[in-house]
Amino acid sequence: MHINTLSILVLCLVGCISANTLQGTIDVKRLQTILQEGLKNKDVTSLYYSIKGLKDLKAPIPDVCQDIKNAKYDAKNVEQSFYLANAAALSGCQNSLTPEIMRTPVQVLDKKDVTIPELYYAVYTLKALGKGSIYDKEDGLKNLIQLLKKDDSPANYGYVFALCEHMGCGAWTVSHAEGVLLAADESDARALHFDGGLPVTSMLLSTITRSYKQQKKPSPLSEEQRYKFAEYVLSRRSVTSPKGAALLLDAATALADDQPTPISIAIKGKKYVTSESDSIEFSITDLLGRPVPGLKPDDVVAQSGTRLADDVVVLSKQPLAQKPNEPTTFVLNLSKIKAQYGLYKIALSAGGKTANVNIAVLGEIQVSSIEVGIGDVDGTTSPKVTTVTYPNKLAEKLQADHLQKVTLKFTVRDKWNKPATVQQAFVRVANGNDETIFVAEPDNSKAYKVDLNVGSLSKHVRAANGAYSLSVLVGDSAAAAPIAWQLGDIHFNFGRDGNALGEVLPKSGAGHRGPLPEIAHVFRQPEPRPSRVVSDVFAAAAAAPLLLLIVLWLKLGLNFSNFPFTLSSLLFHLSLGASLLLYYVLWVQLSMFDTLRYLLPLAGLTFLSGHRLLRRLVSNKQR
Repeated sequence: MHINTLSILVLCLVGCISANTLQGTIDVKRLQTILQEGLKNKDVTSLYYSIKGLKDLKAPIPDVCQDIKNAKYDAKNVEQSFYLANAAALSGCQNSLTPEIMRTPVQVLDKKDVTIPELYYAVYTLKALGKGSIYDKEDGLKNLIQLLKKDDSPANYGYVFALCEHMGCGAWTVSHAEGVLLAADESDARALHFDGGLPVTSMLLSTITRSYKQQKKPSPLSEEQRYKFAEYVLSRRSVTSPKGAALLLDAATALADDQPTPISIAIKGKKYVTSESDSIEFSITDLLGRPVPGLKPDDVVAQSGTRLADDVVVLSKQPLAQKPNEPTTFVLNLSKIKAQYGLYKIALSAGGKTANVNIAVLGEIQVSSIEVGIGDVDGTTSPKVTTVTYPNKLAEKLQADHLQKVTLKFTVRDKWNKPATVQQAFVRVANGNDETIFVAEPDNSKAYKVDLNVGSLSKHVRAANGAYSLSVLVGDSAAAAPIAWQLGDIHFNFGRDGNALGEVLPKSGAGHRGPLPEIAHVFRQPEPRPSRVVSDVFAAAAAAPLLLLIVLWLKLGLNFSNFPFTLSSLLFHLSLGASLLLYYVLWVQLSMFDTLRYLLPLAGLTFLSGHRLLRRLVSNKQR
């Protein structure tokens, strides 16, 4: 039984944060590694986003001028021209560009059917090349508004807001940003994002927050919107491409720099305390893992601590201590409750936000002794009780038959010898590869008890008579170590339905374990055919009426004087004869379905021609 594994799994789920704070941060170091690796890619898109992301992180950028000079791109594609020109501008390698890079963005600005994304790429390409004033503010904004009337998608609004940053029409962005934010989609009532995913969400968040700062206006994002957008950003933190990493950084930075910033409260390291270790560390940061602006150490307080087993409050308004030289780490001392084994809920507040965190106080559990009793199932006689102390085994091999039951009773106690309730208490009965597990339930006195009815046990172990090992398994998510106690062997006799251990048991039934024999289907052997004489006699008897008809025709003669030689009569007799011939072919060759397929048109022809023939005969008689 994997009690230790189960305890670890449960313990890994102990730390849980309430939904009004963030449940993690962006791994900036991982993103920086992705961006640095992206510099090795000669693709202009990866090159641009890698340089941009590293620039935002203020990380060193190696000399990439030669890579930019040798970069292959489609000169007729304005988007690729944008990536190359801006990569050169961010890395200071404008001299590595050729004059032909300006041709496509200038042509785009002269187009009559230009799109908003094309305008964005063209304008920012020219800006990177030092030609930023080429797009007029007033005429440009009027043109953009007309284009938005044709397609007012969130992506197009993002491009327009970015163009307004360049042209100086940030006031227009401020007047329209709140309406655009209301168009965000919500998923699972927890996260907000725009249609188009991370690229559109990142562009809108970054352009809106920058425009409001430029206009010296308070942020249009409500606290709920900040946290929901932050939840979406966290859900995309597993990006692997330079583009994804740069866009993720843009969005996270926009939210983290917007005040009041979303706060992440998370347990740092272990989620439990023991008798040797009495403190829990918490990490309190913004979305990028940075210290929360304006958060004082005195503002981080454990408002309450409640034992989950009985809702008893064990601490109240206990301040946390900031760890020296680690401004984002705060330590909660739990020395007052480290002796009280169990699970606890801590309400932790920081910067006006509260998170409920579940922790475990690990304690030692012990089973000092077990009572093993064997008695009649109907209780007519008092059971014979044997007491075993931990960690000993049964001194003698006990025996029980199908008219008896085996009772195991034990009490789980903590380090201070007080009765304790655990999450896992089992009794294992095993013999070789066969085993069965019984759950021990506590009574009012917190004593755990299992009744093993030997007669009922037989169906779980294929009624195999012999010695079975008994084990007691005890564990809990708040237990420092589980208990696996092998008590010894007990001999079960299942009566007349029992099988001896080692005997070859039937391979069918619910108790069988292992592969079943292969099923090979055998068709029924055909019955023997009758002799040739019998077949010939039967065939002659079946053909006798037809032979008799031919003989009578020969004797009496055939009278064709009244036969109407018309098309309908000929079709009727021919189709009727064809149907009879088809029955013969069915007998010797065709299947039933093939015969029906040929018979249907013949039957239709026989019906129509016969109906017409009968009408003609009736008409001739009436004359």
